[in-house]
Amino acid sequence: MDIALIGSNFALKGYLPALVKIKQYKLKIICSRNIKKIYKNNLNFKNIILENNWKKVFKKNVKIIILAVPPVLQEKIINFNFKYKKKLIFEKPISHNYLKSKKIVELLKKKKINSEINLTYLSHDLFEKCKSIISKKKLGRVKHYNISWSIKSMDFNKKIKTWKTIEGQGGGIKNIFLTHVLSYCEYFFGSNGLNSFKIKYSRFKGIEYKRHISLKISNPNDVNGKITVFNKKNGLQNHSIKISFEKGNIQLFTKSKDWTKDFILRIQTKNKTTKIKSTNNFKDGRSNQIYNMLKKFSKKKRSNNINLCLNAEKINSQIN
Repeated sequence: MDIALIGSNFALKGYLPALVKIKQYKLKIICSRNIKKIYKNNLNFKNIILENNWKKVFKKNVKIIILAVPPVLQEKIINFNFKYKKKLIFEKPISHNYLKSKKIVELLKKKKINSEINLTYLSHDLFEKCKSIISKKKLGRVKHYNISWSIKSMDFNKKIKTWKTIEGQGGGIKNIFLTHVLSYCEYFFGSNGLNSFKIKYSRFKGIEYKRHISLKISNPNDVNGKITVFNKKNGLQNHSIKISFEKGNIQLFTKSKDWTKDFILRIQTKNKTTKIKSTNNFKDGRSNQIYNMLKKFSKKKRSNNINLCLNAEKINSQIN
Protein backbone atom coordinates (compact mmCIF):
# COMPACT_ATOMS: atom_id res chain seq x y z
CA MET A 1 0.00 0.00 0.00
CA ASP A 2 1.29 3.44 -0.95
CA ILE A 3 1.65 5.79 2.01
CA ALA A 4 2.11 9.52 2.56
CA LEU A 5 3.72 10.83 5.74
CA ILE A 6 2.83 14.36 6.84
CA GLY A 7 5.05 15.96 9.48
CA SER A 8 8.70 16.61 10.22
CA ASN A 9 10.01 15.93 13.74
CA PHE A 10 8.22 12.85 15.09
CA ALA A 11 7.30 11.79 11.56
CA LEU A 12 10.99 11.20 10.79
CA LYS A 13 12.15 10.06 14.23
CA GLY A 14 9.24 7.78 15.12
CA TYR A 15 7.31 6.74 12.01
CA LEU A 16 9.91 6.60 9.26
CA PRO A 17 12.22 3.96 10.85
CA ALA A 18 9.21 1.68 11.43
CA LEU A 19 7.71 2.23 7.97
CA VAL A 20 10.81 1.21 6.03
CA LYS A 21 10.83 -2.19 7.78
CA ILE A 22 7.29 -3.18 6.80
CA LYS A 23 7.04 -4.79 3.37
CA GLN A 24 3.30 -4.20 3.08
CA TYR A 25 3.88 -0.44 2.88
CA LYS A 26 5.61 1.73 0.32
CA LEU A 27 6.40 5.27 1.39
CA LYS A 28 5.53 7.42 -1.60
CA ILE A 29 5.34 10.98 -0.22
CA ILE A 30 6.87 12.93 2.65
CA CYS A 31 5.19 16.27 3.29
CA SER A 32 6.44 19.08 5.51
CA ARG A 33 6.54 22.85 5.27
CA ASN A 34 10.29 22.51 5.98
CA ILE A 35 10.82 19.79 3.39
CA LYS A 36 13.84 21.48 1.72
CA LYS A 37 15.69 21.75 5.04
CA ILE A 38 14.87 18.11 5.88
CA TYR A 39 16.06 16.95 2.48
CA LYS A 40 19.42 18.68 2.88
CA ASN A 41 20.21 17.72 6.46
CA ASN A 42 18.68 14.34 7.16
CA LEU A 43 17.92 11.65 4.62
CA ASN A 44 18.31 10.56 1.03
CA PHE A 45 14.71 10.47 -0.20
CA LYS A 46 15.31 8.51 -3.37
CA ASN A 47 12.09 7.64 -5.24
CA ILE A 48 10.02 9.57 -2.69
CA ILE A 49 7.96 12.65 -3.63
CA LEU A 50 8.78 15.66 -1.45
CA GLU A 51 5.87 18.03 -0.86
CA ASN A 52 5.40 21.16 1.26
CA ASN A 53 1.62 21.57 0.82
CA TRP A 54 -0.43 18.93 2.66
CA LYS A 55 -3.56 19.61 0.57
CA LYS A 56 -1.76 18.39 -2.55
CA VAL A 57 -1.06 15.02 -0.88
CA PHE A 58 -4.74 14.11 -1.05
CA LYS A 59 -4.74 14.38 -4.84
CA LYS A 60 -1.95 11.81 -5.13
CA ASN A 61 -2.49 8.08 -5.56
CA VAL A 62 -1.90 6.98 -1.96
CA LYS A 63 -4.11 4.72 0.15
CA ILE A 64 -2.95 5.70 3.65
CA ILE A 65 -1.98 9.10 5.05
CA ILE A 66 -0.10 9.28 8.35
CA LEU A 67 -0.29 12.52 10.34
CA ALA A 68 2.37 13.55 12.87
CA VAL A 69 1.45 17.22 13.25
CA PRO A 70 0.17 19.56 16.03
CA PRO A 71 -3.49 18.99 17.07
CA VAL A 72 -4.85 22.21 15.55
CA LEU A 73 -3.41 21.31 12.13
CA GLN A 74 -4.35 17.65 12.54
CA GLU A 75 -7.99 18.67 13.03
CA LYS A 76 -7.92 20.65 9.75
CA ILE A 77 -6.36 17.77 7.82
CA ILE A 78 -8.80 15.14 9.14
CA ASN A 79 -11.76 17.37 8.26
CA PHE A 80 -10.28 18.00 4.80
CA ASN A 81 -10.09 14.23 4.29
CA PHE A 82 -13.85 13.76 4.63
CA LYS A 83 -14.03 14.72 0.96
CA TYR A 84 -11.36 12.18 -0.11
CA LYS A 85 -11.93 9.37 2.44
CA LYS A 86 -8.31 8.24 2.57
CA LYS A 87 -7.29 5.80 5.30
CA LEU A 88 -5.76 7.74 8.19
CA ILE A 89 -3.35 7.13 11.05
CA PHE A 90 -2.91 10.06 13.40
CA GLU A 91 -1.80 11.22 16.86
CA LYS A 92 -3.44 12.14 20.13
CA PRO A 93 -5.19 14.32 21.11
CA ILE A 94 -7.55 14.09 18.14
CA SER A 95 -8.04 17.87 18.19
CA HIS A 96 -7.49 20.72 20.66
CA ASN A 97 -11.05 20.47 22.01
CA TYR A 98 -13.07 17.47 23.23
CA LEU A 99 -16.34 18.43 21.51
CA LYS A 100 -14.51 18.88 18.20
CA SER A 101 -12.79 15.51 18.71
CA LYS A 102 -16.18 13.90 19.37
CA LYS A 103 -17.61 15.34 16.15
CA ILE A 104 -14.58 14.12 14.17
CA VAL A 105 -14.97 10.57 15.53
CA GLU A 106 -18.68 10.58 14.72
CA LEU A 107 -17.95 11.63 11.12
CA LEU A 108 -15.17 9.04 10.73
CA LYS A 109 -17.67 6.34 11.69
CA LYS A 110 -20.52 7.77 9.62
CA LYS A 111 -18.38 8.03 6.50
CA LYS A 112 -16.76 4.63 7.22
CA ILE A 113 -13.23 5.98 6.95
CA ASN A 114 -10.73 3.34 7.99
CA SER A 115 -8.52 5.01 10.59
CA GLU A 116 -6.44 4.47 13.70
CA ILE A 117 -4.75 6.59 16.34
CA ASN A 118 -1.27 6.00 17.68
CA LEU A 119 -1.61 5.37 21.43
CA THR A 120 1.93 4.20 22.07
CA TYR A 121 1.44 1.97 25.10
CA LEU A 122 -1.44 -0.01 23.62
CA SER A 123 1.01 -1.52 21.12
CA HIS A 124 3.76 -2.13 23.69
CA ASP A 125 4.65 -5.81 24.15
CA LEU A 126 4.60 -5.70 27.96
CA PHE A 127 1.36 -3.72 28.13
CA GLU A 128 -0.22 -6.36 25.89
CA LYS A 129 1.15 -9.06 28.22
CA CYS A 130 -0.28 -7.24 31.23
CA LYS A 131 -3.66 -6.94 29.50
CA SER A 132 -3.67 -10.71 28.88
CA ILE A 133 -3.01 -11.44 32.58
CA ILE A 134 -5.89 -9.17 33.60
CA SER A 135 -8.35 -10.46 30.97
CA LYS A 136 -7.62 -14.13 31.66
CA LYS A 137 -7.68 -13.55 35.44
CA LYS A 138 -4.39 -15.39 35.87
CA LEU A 139 -3.91 -13.67 39.24
CA GLY A 140 -7.60 -13.49 40.05
CA ARG A 141 -9.65 -10.32 40.25
CA VAL A 142 -8.01 -6.88 40.16
CA LYS A 143 -8.38 -5.15 43.53
CA HIS A 144 -6.85 -1.73 42.87
CA TYR A 145 -3.96 0.02 41.09
CA ASN A 146 -1.59 2.96 41.48
CA ILE A 147 0.14 4.80 38.61
CA SER A 148 2.90 7.39 38.94
CA TRP A 149 4.61 9.03 35.96
CA SER A 150 7.25 11.69 36.50
CA ILE A 151 7.96 13.44 33.21
CA LYS A 152 10.99 15.43 32.19
CA SER A 153 9.77 17.81 29.50
CA MET A 154 12.25 20.02 27.67
CA ASP A 155 9.44 22.35 26.56
CA PHE A 156 8.24 23.02 30.10
CA ASN A 157 11.66 23.09 31.76
CA LYS A 158 13.14 25.48 29.19
CA LYS A 159 9.92 27.51 29.20
CA ILE A 160 9.36 27.20 25.46
CA LYS A 161 6.05 28.73 24.38
CA THR A 162 4.69 26.30 21.77
CA TRP A 163 1.54 24.22 21.27
CA LYS A 164 3.14 21.57 23.51
CA THR A 165 2.95 23.88 26.53
CA ILE A 166 -0.40 25.51 25.69
CA GLU A 167 -3.32 23.37 26.83
CA GLY A 168 -5.82 25.24 24.66
CA GLN A 169 -3.89 24.14 21.56
CA GLY A 170 -3.87 20.46 22.56
CA GLY A 171 -0.67 20.58 24.62
CA GLY A 172 0.10 20.45 28.33
CA ILE A 173 0.78 17.37 30.45
CA LYS A 174 -2.95 16.63 30.53
CA ASN A 175 -3.32 16.24 26.77
CA ILE A 176 0.13 14.86 25.94
CA PHE A 177 0.74 12.52 28.88
CA LEU A 178 -2.44 11.91 30.90
CA THR A 179 -4.27 10.88 27.72
CA HIS A 180 -1.87 7.94 27.46
CA VAL A 181 -2.52 6.86 31.04
CA LEU A 182 -6.31 7.13 30.86
CA SER A 183 -6.29 5.22 27.57
CA TYR A 184 -4.30 2.28 28.88
CA CYS A 185 -6.36 2.25 32.11
CA GLU A 186 -9.48 1.71 30.04
CA TYR A 187 -7.59 -0.85 27.93
CA PHE A 188 -6.69 -2.75 31.12
CA PHE A 189 -9.72 -2.33 33.37
CA GLY A 190 -12.72 -0.99 31.42
CA SER A 191 -14.36 2.43 31.09
CA ASN A 192 -13.07 5.17 33.40
CA GLY A 193 -15.10 7.33 35.75
CA LEU A 194 -13.50 10.39 37.34
CA ASN A 195 -13.98 10.53 41.12
CA SER A 196 -11.72 13.43 42.16
CA PHE A 197 -8.61 15.36 41.14
CA LYS A 198 -6.03 17.83 42.42
CA ILE A 199 -3.84 20.18 40.38
CA LYS A 200 -0.67 22.18 41.04
CA TYR A 201 0.14 25.04 38.68
CA SER A 202 3.18 26.91 37.42
CA ARG A 203 3.36 30.02 35.28
CA PHE A 204 5.70 31.34 32.59
CA LYS A 205 5.44 33.79 29.69
CA GLY A 206 1.81 34.46 30.53
CA ILE A 207 0.91 30.75 30.46
CA GLU A 208 -0.52 29.03 33.53
CA TYR A 209 0.09 25.32 33.08
CA LYS A 210 -0.63 22.22 35.10
CA ARG A 211 2.67 20.79 36.36
CA HIS A 212 1.20 18.17 38.73
CA ILE A 213 -2.09 16.27 38.33
CA SER A 214 -3.35 13.60 40.69
CA LEU A 215 -6.71 11.92 40.28
CA LYS A 216 -8.78 9.01 41.49
CA ILE A 217 -10.79 7.03 38.97
CA SER A 218 -13.11 4.06 39.17
CA ASN A 219 -13.75 1.29 36.68
CA PRO A 220 -16.37 -1.45 36.32
CA ASN A 221 -16.42 -4.21 38.94
CA ASP A 222 -15.32 -1.75 41.66
CA VAL A 223 -11.75 -1.43 40.42
CA ASN A 224 -10.36 1.83 41.79
CA GLY A 225 -7.12 3.53 40.87
CA LYS A 226 -4.96 6.51 41.70
CA ILE A 227 -2.99 8.33 38.99
CA THR A 228 -0.26 10.92 39.44
CA VAL A 229 1.41 12.66 36.49
CA PHE A 230 3.87 15.48 37.04
CA ASN A 231 6.72 17.37 35.42
CA LYS A 232 10.21 17.24 36.98
CA LYS A 233 13.32 19.27 36.21
CA ASN A 234 16.12 16.79 36.83
CA GLY A 235 16.90 13.11 36.42
CA LEU A 236 15.28 10.34 34.41
CA GLN A 237 11.55 10.02 33.99
CA ASN A 238 10.00 7.32 36.14
CA HIS A 239 6.86 5.53 34.96
CA SER A 240 5.41 2.96 37.37
CA ILE A 241 2.17 0.96 37.26
CA LYS A 242 1.35 -1.16 40.33
CA ILE A 243 -1.66 -3.49 40.16
CA SER A 244 -2.91 -5.49 43.12
CA PHE A 245 -4.76 -8.78 42.45
CA GLU A 246 -6.39 -11.40 44.65
CA LYS A 247 -3.48 -13.81 44.08
CA GLY A 248 -0.51 -11.53 43.60
CA ASN A 249 0.80 -8.24 42.24
CA ILE A 250 2.13 -6.76 39.00
CA GLN A 251 4.55 -3.89 38.61
CA LEU A 252 5.16 -2.49 35.13
CA PHE A 253 7.85 0.18 35.24
CA THR A 254 10.75 2.00 33.61
CA LYS A 255 13.30 4.62 34.64
CA SER A 256 14.68 6.02 31.41
CA LYS A 257 15.18 9.01 29.11
CA ASP A 258 12.95 7.27 26.58
CA TRP A 259 9.16 7.12 27.00
CA THR A 260 8.82 3.44 26.18
CA LYS A 261 12.25 1.78 26.40
CA ASP A 262 13.56 -0.42 29.22
CA PHE A 263 10.19 -1.35 30.69
CA ILE A 264 10.16 -4.32 33.05
CA LEU A 265 7.11 -6.39 33.95
CA ARG A 266 7.45 -7.92 37.43
CA ILE A 267 4.85 -10.56 38.28
CA GLN A 268 4.69 -11.58 41.95
CA THR A 269 2.74 -14.43 43.49
CA LYS A 270 3.05 -16.14 46.86
CA ASN A 271 5.60 -18.64 45.58
CA LYS A 272 7.26 -16.96 42.60
CA THR A 273 8.56 -13.69 41.12
CA THR A 274 8.98 -13.36 37.35
CA LYS A 275 10.67 -10.51 35.48
CA ILE A 276 10.14 -9.84 31.77
CA LYS A 277 12.04 -7.13 29.85
CA SER A 278 10.59 -5.16 26.95
CA THR A 279 11.75 -5.64 23.35
CA ASN A 280 13.68 -2.76 21.75
CA ASN A 281 14.63 -2.81 18.05
CA PHE A 282 14.76 0.93 17.27
CA LYS A 283 16.75 3.96 18.40
CA ASP A 284 13.58 5.79 19.39
CA GLY A 285 11.58 3.41 21.58
CA ARG A 286 8.25 4.70 20.21
CA SER A 287 9.14 3.22 16.80
CA ASN A 288 8.75 -0.26 18.34
CA GLN A 289 5.12 0.43 19.13
CA ILE A 290 4.50 2.22 15.83
CA TYR A 291 5.87 -0.82 14.02
CA ASN A 292 3.44 -3.09 15.91
CA MET A 293 0.52 -0.74 15.32
CA LEU A 294 1.23 -0.44 11.58
CA LYS A 295 1.55 -4.22 11.18
CA LYS A 296 -1.88 -4.69 12.75
CA PHE A 297 -3.35 -1.91 10.64
CA SER A 298 -2.13 -3.54 7.42
CA LYS A 299 -3.79 -6.81 8.46
CA LYS A 300 -7.00 -5.05 9.50
CA LYS A 301 -6.63 -6.31 13.07
CA ARG A 302 -6.90 -2.96 14.75
CA SER A 303 -7.75 -2.27 18.35
CA ASN A 304 -10.34 0.38 19.07
CA ASN A 305 -7.78 3.07 19.88
CA ILE A 306 -9.84 6.00 18.63
CA ASN A 307 -12.67 5.37 21.11
CA LEU A 308 -10.18 4.92 23.96
CA CYS A 309 -8.53 8.23 23.07
CA LEU A 310 -11.87 10.05 22.82
CA ASN A 311 -12.94 8.71 26.23
CA ALA A 312 -9.64 9.89 27.71
CA GLU A 313 -10.18 13.34 26.18
CA LYS A 314 -13.66 13.43 27.76
CA ILE A 315 -12.20 12.92 31.24
CA ASN A 316 -9.45 15.43 30.47
CA SER A 317 -12.14 18.01 29.68
CA GLN A 318 -13.46 17.58 33.25
CA ILE A 319 -10.06 18.34 34.83
CA ASN A 320 -9.99 22.15 34.97
